[in-house]
Amino acid sequence: MAEMIHTFEDRCIISCGMLHPEITYLMESGFLNPLRILFTPPGLHALPDRLEEHLLNRLVQARESCPDHKIIVVYGKKCYISTDEPLKRVDSILQAAGQGIVRVQGDYGYDMLVGFEDRQRISGGRQDKILWFTPGWLKHWKVIYQKYFGWDDADANANFPGFYDKIIVLDALGVAEEYMTQHAEEILELFDWTGLEVEFHPITLDRFKGLLVDSLSPVAAKGV
Repeated sequence: MAEMIHTFEDRCIISCGMLHPEITYLMESGFLNPLRILFTPPGLHALPDRLEEHLLNRLVQARESCPDHKIIVVYGKKCYISTDEPLKRVDSILQAAGQGIVRVQGDYGYDMLVGFEDRQRISGGRQDKILWFTPGWLKHWKVIYQKYFGWDDADANANFPGFYDKIIVLDALGVAEEYMTQHAEEILELFDWTGLEVEFHPITLDRFKGLLVDSLSPVAAKGV
């Protein structure tokens, strides 16, 4: 994929921090070399107002280096949901902020890594009964559920067992062995708190790479 290196040189990328591991890997492997890369704190979908605040702040920073039509936002379509403004989404925030800002297509971060049909295949047709994790989720689940949502053990017991079959970690970075050998206690803690078995599933970053390349063409991105 070396031929793709130059294509992101004049782009600024703003990404949800939850995808920091995958984005970092793509930069280190030479697939991405944006003019500037900015991350928002992971897990802000739990706090819509703060998500919008951080996203708009990152846009201000990105504009120091790139015009709007050279800015790529790596956020899922459904990552902003507010009961106060039910029609507001990430796209409407971006449209109100400027002209030509492109969002990488996908409903959620994990959807950018593995599409619906493949999630159905992985889950045996029960993708909606799986709590989909990524390496970023493994690192930050406590912040999201315990700090942002404010859940305790009783909340976890009421919201996980019965609603989900298990947790599947979409592992594009080969973290399974490291967690099973060096961080087994962290997996056990996650299991104890959610009541859900944790399973790692190896994936590639091919879909994510394709969506990033699509975002270089605003017409193509909007047509997805």
